[in-house]
Amino acid sequence: MLPVRRILLCWLAVGTIALMTAGCGSQSADERLNLKLDELQDGLEARSTDRVMDVLHSDFQARGELDRDWARRTMTLMFLQNQRVNVLVINQETAIDPVYDGQAVTQAQVSLSGAERFIPDSARVYSVTLNWLEEDGDWQLHRLTWK
Repeated sequence: MLPVRRILLCWLAVGTIALMTAGCGSQSADERLNLKLDELQDGLEARSTDRVMDVLHSDFQARGELDRDWARRTMTLMFLQNQRVNVLVINQETAIDPVYDGQAVTQAQVSLSGAERFIPDSARVYSVTLNWLEEDGDWQLHRLTWK
């Protein structure tokens, strides 16, 4: 699998995490974060770069060196290559930091698949870690790593 395609599929993993969450409209920090995970997953599966970019923090970094511009370019390429993007959460755990206000971490194993038509032609399982920052009640994805 091409390295670019692998990176693109990683973005799908991020969205998969939302499948394990259920936002009920409450305004607790946990539920606001779950709603943000839903937005991220919905944006990925809808192949909407703009919707995903709205979830990313202004200082977003992936793997410690890749920024928002990289994220936009990578998603654009992935969405051009795949008419369908599917994310399946195998397991997921999100914890809001009890010491540092406005910080949270989501760890998950996700299966990502992409398809030009109906039958997936690429699939892979990733372990992802998402670091979140809350600013004015809005959770944003600050850091992303994967294996």
